[in-house]
Amino acid sequence: MTLSELRALLESDKVVDIILDTDTYNEIDDQFALAYAMLSKKVNLLSVNAAPFKNSRSESAADGMEKSYNEIFNIMELTDAEMAKQVPVYRGSTRFMTSKTDIVESDACDNIINTVMSRETPVVIVAVGAISNVASALAKEPEIAKRSAVIWLGGHALERPDTKEFNLRQDIPGAQVLFDSKIPFLQIPCDGVCSSFITTPAELDYYLKGKNDLCNYLCSITGDYINWGYGRSKVVWDVTAVGCITLPSSMEIVEIPTPYVTSDCRYSFDSARHHYLYVRKIRRDPLYADLFKTLSEK
Repeated sequence: MTLSELRALLESDKVVDIILDTDTYNEIDDQFALAYAMLSKKVNLLSVNAAPFKNSRSESAADGMEKSYNEIFNIMELTDAEMAKQVPVYRGSTRFMTSKTDIVESDACDNIINTVMSRETPVVIVAVGAISNVASALAKEPEIAKRSAVIWLGGHALERPDTKEFNLRQDIPGAQVLFDSKIPFLQIPCDGVCSSFITTPAELDYYLKGKNDLCNYLCSITGDYINWGYGRSKVVWDVTAVGCITLPSSMEIVEIPTPYVTSDCRYSFDSARHHYLYVRKIRRDPLYADLFKTLSEK
């Protein structure tokens, strides 16, 4: 697959084969994204990988991955019990990479390689957490860079003074592998781009609450996580990565030279570098409209 073929695929009416790589228990956005991917007619969900994370909701990267692995099954059962029986789920990395050559072996890493190398049609890996599983697969089998593509929500906008965003800063070597790999790659930056993709408790209650068990669960965990206060809003970050497939018209996407990711978590620029796709603006209204309709009418 080439970069132009990735863009053409996203802009077409074709169903896209994806592997979703997700730190599902990290907060609440992955749950929305997983359910959205399962229910969208534009997505063929081949498998789901649990990604590692370390924060106040986990004791270690391994614990975060395991909690994500369990939450994946919970969301899949709430979304579509029959589909949940058919879509395999894989445990991912139990730690982050320590260098660009430090392959973290896992079932998720092997799943990416085996799936991509065994299929005649391209696979898009939609990653919405630390990039450890994907980067390990690229380091272990570089040939997958020619047969697949990556959509990753990670890093900040290019004009920000640093890119110390949660997904990227957890595994800087993994991000370096991805940015250097020449795999067709679309980045959705967080602060400065995706940070505009906000919703409110009133909006969630109006469109989702009471519609079905899935919607009630999503409203509940969002309220528990954000502790809504007067005038508060919440970015449901990871939905946008799936949204690049389900509603590409909601994204303003440009093709530009791929930056380097430095060891101190900044971008370095070279106009001679290979190109990638970069989302520089998200039109939140049509994407939320499609998300709410998809989840509430399941």
